[in-house]
Amino acid sequence: MYNNVNMRKALIENIIKNIVIVGLLITCYFPAKDFLLSSELATNKGLAGDLLVAISILIVTASFGNFAFTYDKTKMEKFSSRILSHITTGLLMFLIGLSIEMSAILSGILVGNFFILNIAWVTLYLASVSYDFWDFERAG
Repeated sequence: MYNNVNMRKALIENIIKNIVIVGLLITCYFPAKDFLLSSELATNKGLAGDLLVAISILIVTASFGNFAFTYDKTKMEKFSSRILSHITTGLLMFLIGLSIEMSAILSGILVGNFFILNIAWVTLYLASVSYDFWDFERAG
């Protein structure tokens, strides 16, 4: 369907996108954690719970968009089409990652360090990344 050169370029772009997202998520984690732990949320569990619900809605919305997206409709021979696809999936995956980070911090405030829940958060993000690569591979 697509020539190998375009697919190789797109794969490299996709790998770079995912590395950049992880870098941004690491960069955002510590300021978010400092802010949330020093805010009223740290002492007001009701407010922390309310924010966790709002963040959960954001995770669901971003996950829906991410898993509904398909590279099948991307014109791999066109750089602009590939970049638009990477931006779309990158923004959704970044939102998923940010939401997971905030959820993990808020969950820690509400119930303490719950290892199994933290594993679930990481698994959700890994599923998002895996889907991105699987869908990319399927399109080629």
